[in-house]
Amino acid sequence: MYPEEPNFRLPPEFQGFNPRAAMRNYERNLPHWRQPGATYFLTFRLNDSVPLAVTEEVRREREAWQHRLQLEREQHDGDVTEDSWELYQAFLVRTWRRLEHVMDSGHGSCLLRDPRIREVVSSALTYFHQDRADTHGYVVMPNHVHVLVRPLGEWQPEQLLHSWKSYTAHEINKRFGHAESLWQEDTWNRIVRDDEHWHRVMRYQWRNPRHARLLQGQSTVWVWDQLIDTSCSRLREDGFDEEPW
Repeated sequence: MYPEEPNFRLPPEFQGFNPRAAMRNYERNLPHWRQPGATYFLTFRLNDSVPLAVTEEVRREREAWQHRLQLEREQHDGDVTEDSWELYQAFLVRTWRRLEHVMDSGHGSCLLRDPRIREVVSSALTYFHQDRADTHGYVVMPNHVHVLVRPLGEWQPEQLLHSWKSYTAHEINKRFGHAESLWQEDTWNRIVRDDEHWHRVMRYQWRNPRHARLLQGQSTVWVWDQLIDTSCSRLREDGFDEEPW
């Protein structure tokens, strides 16, 4: 029996995506929105969570986009056209859906089914809670992790991801003898657009284990207690048709 889904309360400091105040930065020549005070939906996964053939296909597509966008940046004073930006975003959505479907099917070793290993990851995600970042919620699945987080100060999403992945790989290898190259290098991040998007992400993370038909004890879902609204009862919602991306 899955735990009852709570009502989620939007954090008072939440700010939606403002394209006028945002900046595009480039990781390996691929653009990402960055905005001070923004909240991000981040996904990272185990190295073997997706079949090699799918991983290679996605890698080739990403490299093709790298090449295309690099050429555009050279031709447009360091930026890309809006048409290319929209096509690139559509590519990201298609790819995320594809990988999420494969991961939820339980591909690979699924090391995170082990509650001891999952605890290492869970502890890392909240260790610097309210210091480096406000962690709104996360789900640790058997082969991947979703986290909704607002970086604080000068911290950027990619820095948080690097810190989590580096620390957990080292600790899991030290304690349980697994390889240092635990995590897939590529990660996925999306800036949260508005109040509705934030709630969709929180519901998605909470429902992900049920959607993937996991048994109790095969995943960990966590929500910052300040973001749970106990003032009213939960309206039951079935289905899993909302997407966080």
